[in-house]
Amino acid sequence: MYKLAKTAILFSVIFLFSFRVSAQDSTKCPMHHHGWPMGDSASMKDFSAAMGNFSMDDFPYCMHKKKYNGHWAGVELGFSGYLTSGGDMKFNPAYPFMNLNTARSLTVNINPFELNVNLLKNHIGFTTGLGLQFTNYYFTDNYVMVKDSAAITAYKVQDAHGQPVSMKVNKMVVTYLNLPLFFEYQTNPYRRMNSFHITVGVVAGVRIGTYTKQWYNSKEGSYFLVDNKGNKVASYDVDHYTVNDRGTYHLSPFKVDAAFRIGWSHLNLFSTYSITSMFQKDQGPALYPFTVGLTLLGW
Repeated sequence: MYKLAKTAILFSVIFLFSFRVSAQDSTKCPMHHHGWPMGDSASMKDFSAAMGNFSMDDFPYCMHKKKYNGHWAGVELGFSGYLTSGGDMKFNPAYPFMNLNTARSLTVNINPFELNVNLLKNHIGFTTGLGLQFTNYYFTDNYVMVKDSAAITAYKVQDAHGQPVSMKVNKMVVTYLNLPLFFEYQTNPYRRMNSFHITVGVVAGVRIGTYTKQWYNSKEGSYFLVDNKGNKVASYDVDHYTVNDRGTYHLSPFKVDAAFRIGWSHLNLFSTYSITSMFQKDQGPALYPFTVGLTLLGW
């Protein structure tokens, strides 16, 4: 997950400064021309000269806005999980394999495209765009999901001696293509650097990929899938320490998340809560995913 977040940030920095992706027009920042505002001392003048053609105008948050600019485009990191229809984490005993390690279950959003429509004097506007969501659900136990069953099913893993197999990683990764539909209020219609904003709306998503991943401590010997009664239902061998298995796992192909965002200047906090079930009807538990996080890099 660390490598994924690092790659996402690097990609976004390159994307931002190479292609100058921005949904706003701008003019010169009145307080900056070449470097920071300088005094009259000789040392400050020398420092200003050494800065060459450096200009704070190159940074979007210093720009004087002429158009409404929302808060979608950027890179985001958040903690994820899911709740039952009762709004808690008291999962059905029939699905013990869905128990999460929420502290490790992270989501990375890469939102490169943004489109804004001014509705009222640059204070209120509508924002949409496109983005990619990568959500990692880390499970607490050593269950392995079976993708080709009639409904979501999982079995515990044991070794040849009947002992539970410990896994360094046991997770499911879900990828979505997202479309936001936001209404946003901003206090400062002229400058993002000194503006409070609040956003409400929905994020519609289509699932474009899913896989499970197990990281075994050993690749020697056979492993066994065991049901809740202790019966061995299948055996398998692994060629590598990590095993990835792609499938749909009975997840819903589409989702709609209620979204809320709030922030000041470049600091943006976001949260989403799905109003659609994580799994297809009658093929899994009624769970509703959520994410809470912040913007790492926005433009």
